[in-house]
Amino acid sequence: MRNSTEELHDGPRRRVGALAALDGRLPGTHDLLLMQCPGSLRPPAGGELPDWARTVLRAHPWVTVGRAPSPVGAPVDVPRPRRCTRGWPAAPEHWIPVTVRGPRPGQRLDALAPWAAVARTLRPEQLVGRQELLAPGRVAGLPALALLPEVGRLVADHRLAWGPIGAVGYELGTGVPVVGPLSPLRLVLRTPHPVSRRDALHLRRALSKLPVPVQAELETRYGAVQLAEYAAGPLTVTLLTPYGPREVHDPWFPRGPYA
Repeated sequence: MRNSTEELHDGPRRRVGALAALDGRLPGTHDLLLMQCPGSLRPPAGGELPDWARTVLRAHPWVTVGRAPSPVGAPVDVPRPRRCTRGWPAAPEHWIPVTVRGPRPGQRLDALAPWAAVARTLRPEQLVGRQELLAPGRVAGLPALALLPEVGRLVADHRLAWGPIGAVGYELGTGVPVVGPLSPLRLVLRTPHPVSRRDALHLRRALSKLPVPVQAELETRYGAVQLAEYAAGPLTVTLLTPYGPREVHDPWFPRGPYA
């Protein structure tokens, strides 16, 4: 595994600032964000981050964008962020919902990150093929990492943009060893246009034959639906949106109440 931070993350860190870090676009769910000043993160209800979260962010200042609304302005329940120490103030006008990954399995913390405190962003699609940045022995010994090329071939048959998320995506993006022998392989499949139930069923069956649990979600313009649920062909499916789950007949043309 390469030890150089610049090599692992494709060059030196960019100058902090929303436009530089995000290439002029807002971050999407499952994106990985490298925080230039992680001390600017705050819990959604205000206050300070717990000690374990501050310790994690000092060592590995990476967070994952969550599926929640992005507060705009300066709501009373969101404190103004501290100024970054590297010359850029953390912008109070835009907050990104993120999740901090803890040192223990399943330990997570929801937080809000100021937009201008983001130094780098990685989309799931950018993580495909990054196994070469990890130690070869580690990739070969972990099914969720070793089977990524095979997953790519199966998804390519359906001409969908895709990328790993969850523990696999986090390790590929950050280099932090979080994948275990029993870790599932979670995927996001970009589906801006409708996918037929038949195609979804064929893909689900192909992925289910792999010797590792695969959890894939179809990301539409309105939210995400689990591939397995959609392929099963129920009358309604659960569409995960920034404002909560929603029971809909068609995730590409959603009509239905929020849960």
